[in-house]
Amino acid sequence: MASRCTPIFCALVALLLVVPAWALELPVARLDRIFPPGGKAGTEVEVTLDGAELDEANALHFSHPGITATPKDKKFIVKIAADVPAGVYDVRVSGLFGISNPRSFVVGDLPEAIKNGTRNTPATAMEIPLDTTINGTVGGGTADYFKFTAKKGQRLMIESEAEGIDSRLIPALKVFDATGHEWEVGRRGGFLEFDAPADGSYLLEVHDLTFNGGSEHFYRLTLSTGPHLDFIFPPCGEPGKKGKFTLYGRNLTGGTPANLAAHDGKPLEKLDVEIDVPATADPRVDGLLNPAAATIEGFSYRLKSPHASNPVFIDFARGPVLAEHEPNDTVEHAQQITPPCEIAGQFFPAGDVDVYSFDAKKGDVWWLEITSQRFGLPTNPFLLIERDGGDPQEGYGAETNIGGVRFNTVSNDPALRFEAKADGTYRVKVRDLYGTARKDPSNVYNLSIRKASPDFRLLAVDEPPPETKNDRSVSSYAVQLRGAGTAGIRVLAFRSDGYTGPIELHAENLPAGVTCVPTVIPASATEGMVLLTCGDKPERWSGPIRIVGKARVGDADVTHEARSGFVLWSVTDTQSDAEHRRLTRETVLAVGVADAAPVTMIPAEDKRWEIPAGGKLEIPLKFAWSGEFKNGMQLKAAGAAGLDALKEQDVAANAATATATIDLAAAKLPASEYTIYFEGHARGKFRGKDVFTTIYSPPIRVAVQAALPK
Repeated sequence: MASRCTPIFCALVALLLVVPAWALELPVARLDRIFPPGGKAGTEVEVTLDGAELDEANALHFSHPGITATPKDKKFIVKIAADVPAGVYDVRVSGLFGISNPRSFVVGDLPEAIKNGTRNTPATAMEIPLDTTINGTVGGGTADYFKFTAKKGQRLMIESEAEGIDSRLIPALKVFDATGHEWEVGRRGGFLEFDAPADGSYLLEVHDLTFNGGSEHFYRLTLSTGPHLDFIFPPCGEPGKKGKFTLYGRNLTGGTPANLAAHDGKPLEKLDVEIDVPATADPRVDGLLNPAAATIEGFSYRLKSPHASNPVFIDFARGPVLAEHEPNDTVEHAQQITPPCEIAGQFFPAGDVDVYSFDAKKGDVWWLEITSQRFGLPTNPFLLIERDGGDPQEGYGAETNIGGVRFNTVSNDPALRFEAKADGTYRVKVRDLYGTARKDPSNVYNLSIRKASPDFRLLAVDEPPPETKNDRSVSSYAVQLRGAGTAGIRVLAFRSDGYTGPIELHAENLPAGVTCVPTVIPASATEGMVLLTCGDKPERWSGPIRIVGKARVGDADVTHEARSGFVLWSVTDTQSDAEHRRLTRETVLAVGVADAAPVTMIPAEDKRWEIPAGGKLEIPLKFAWSGEFKNGMQLKAAGAAGLDALKEQDVAANAATATATIDLAAAKLPASEYTIYFEGHARGKFRGKDVFTTIYSPPIRVAVQAALPK
């Protein structure tokens, strides 16, 4: 929960956070808000856009083909086909300065309306019927008011979508009766259940928790008599099989009392269902926002009774699914299991410890991994492996942040390698490190115990290159490819179960005139770059592309498509805003942006370079300058382990050619085949404006040969 502050102080903080750290960047389309941020399936919605560099905005691109738009007087008419499933999709705008970052666009199945007029006092409250969604924006230091009529005993689900749809709003909800008596307050996740105590009219108040406001504090407020899902158990299923699951929630048609209270103290119902688990994962799943969730696979499920519920995520199990059986909180009551398996459990009640035991032979190796926080839950899992007379082994959340300070990928979910040191019975203890005060049955987990299955997952990151090594500023961004230029897309590699091999990166579904020479994430490295190059006069194009990684894992060729992530809001210091990034549904590219690249760099010869190990590689480069860069540029080689340690080289301003030198001995590059590239940074003027730009060369093939014996 966010800390409290005065409205004036919070407004000043918000102003500081949006200081344009990206002011030196080349102009790039940026979408801050689409309003309304959604609509009902089978209808048309007129939307407006807020953002920057939206000159000649002429198209909206949605991540579902059933959502289309046509421009109308600086607005757009969005048409949502009747068969588009309820869910959260991505929308981007394209125009003179390329394609923008995404924003969420929600498709619902209830009637919708827009808050009309000023509704910031109870006397001006807007009346809304039940089973309706209202789209609104809250002002700073104020609240919005709505009134509705309910019958005694009606169980109403009131939800203000905000964070999950890219809003800055931290919603707080209150329900009053006609006398002003406060019946319910909701300050957690924008959700509140209201059980009407009597027939009558009620007042609903919506505001930001810290009373911030403005165009970026929008919401979708739904009053529903339909179902709401708190969680599903087990939270995992075997892909390609029909599984039995239990839904826990409210207003579940056909449900029975669960004899269980939710985090807000309200009683839950349960409903047993059978679900056909798909054989392949949906790479673009509702509700998974944390970049670390790029490592898990599964799908979203919604109960349709009579309207679609909120989604719950079902993870793909990697072995037979077992459910924890209480009591299992002591060594004496340890639950016996037989790996490999996937154990579905709950960090419930508060302070719960789950103990499992299994037999192992000396030398047996197992990988243990918990998935919980990556589901979007406020958990901090911990596991301990022990046996009588042996040394215990502990597992905490992953400490490695492969995305760095500008794109944090840290997860609280632990994964560890366990090797049995002797024959015997081993115990696994699982608990939530800070769960002694959490009394929430929806805090579920999967514990996977499996033989080593080395693999990797990829995440393509939409972010502008940093100005300096320690730059912590980021901005909303999408990759733009200008004439005769080369653009880079950063790709992060999440490695699992000990996989350390190289990963070859490709780009697919590229438009005509754009090429991609495969590059490689070196062995053990967690980051690489996809480089896209186009000709002098490319045709203007915007759309999704695919980033694919290929690797040899054991005896098999493995291919994975990269998921995509982006910076949600531009900030000057990422350490001051922990929630500024999320997963998105597509990787996109814009080609033929308004201007040619201010500086371009290409190798003078298109060939495969051969050099003995320990030698010096000298590659002549050609440059074209379209702006004023009086200080030239700093150039460095990249693409292979060891190159980062080399010093940058200076290139004089307006130099038509320069020779880049790579000292193979200093870089310690062993004999092998490499695909390298050069990266340059320059500050200067372009079209009369101060700019900072990053320049990439196309990939260059290099063969380092074994040195001849002396």
